[in-house]
Amino acid sequence: MSRVLWLRLGAVLLASGFIYGRSDTAPYTQKARVPAIVDGQGLTSFAFDPVDQRLYAGSRNGVFWLELKERNPRLKGPMLRKPIGTIEIAPETGKLFYVTPDEFGYVNLRTNEPPRILGGRQWRTARLAYEPTRKEMYIATKESGIVVYDTEKGERGPILEEPGWFANVLEAVPGKVFFSVANKSGLFVIDADTHKISPWPVAGKFETPAYLDADPTGKYLFATYDRYLVAIDIPSAAVVARRTTAAGARIAFDPERRLLVVSEYDKPDHPLIKLRAFSVDANGLTEVAELRNPTDGFIGLESFRGGFLQQGHRTLLLWTAAPNQLAAR
Repeated sequence: MSRVLWLRLGAVLLASGFIYGRSDTAPYTQKARVPAIVDGQGLTSFAFDPVDQRLYAGSRNGVFWLELKERNPRLKGPMLRKPIGTIEIAPETGKLFYVTPDEFGYVNLRTNEPPRILGGRQWRTARLAYEPTRKEMYIATKESGIVVYDTEKGERGPILEEPGWFANVLEAVPGKVFFSVANKSGLFVIDADTHKISPWPVAGKFETPAYLDADPTGKYLFATYDRYLVAIDIPSAAVVARRTTAAGARIAFDPERRLLVVSEYDKPDHPLIKLRAFSVDANGLTEVAELRNPTDGFIGLESFRGGFLQQGHRTLLLWTAAPNQLAAR
């Protein structure tokens, strides 16, 4: 699942936050800091490979990576020297798909074979989503609709006609791919088995456009829009939680800890960032802890299994499960 981290940039250093409860009960701790800019180009697109425990990052200089299982992860690469716009991983087939201004293709992460180019400029896009049950990659384009690719065979499948201008968000869970379009309200869903597109009405207050993040088990879909955060139960298509947030709040769901991390400005036009973790269930969102935001921590987040990545001032802050939390598991 691929996400763009640079959602709000600024040159302001941020003061520290506070912790609810004792620090030894915090669910996450900072494990490492890595450069956010390499050779003059920012890292802007991220994808996590749960098989090799690697977090990949794309920039105009290529694809870099972090070995999350290392004690002190350091940025490595590039493994691919192309001007990357978006990346997404198909873990079951071991392939990293990428988009540049001139091409769409993939790299096999488990072999040494050269990159394979699948399309040219006509498929340039900023939206990729991987659906695991059929092992298909969905590529939302402005020129050609939503293109479906078989990640095992490397073959193009159907091209789906969008019910509007173009998909401005794309998020997949097992069996379903959710998206919204630029000139219509509400969400649409693609059935992975039939590739049929249908409206996806949600019971409860919810609006688009919205930023989406999903529970990869297919239980919840999370969204932020305007000054709100909602958790949607996917099986029932119903909002189970809705919270007021500061404008521009960002989210990252950790499927291993089953926690939703939320970053937001403490007050309008105020540099302090609140960084909190929530559990989610049928009763809604319950705050578990407020993490100590570092002095250079900004609002952008990126999720992966077992932690999250936070945008910092010229750095990326890697947060993972706290040692005491790992020992308790």
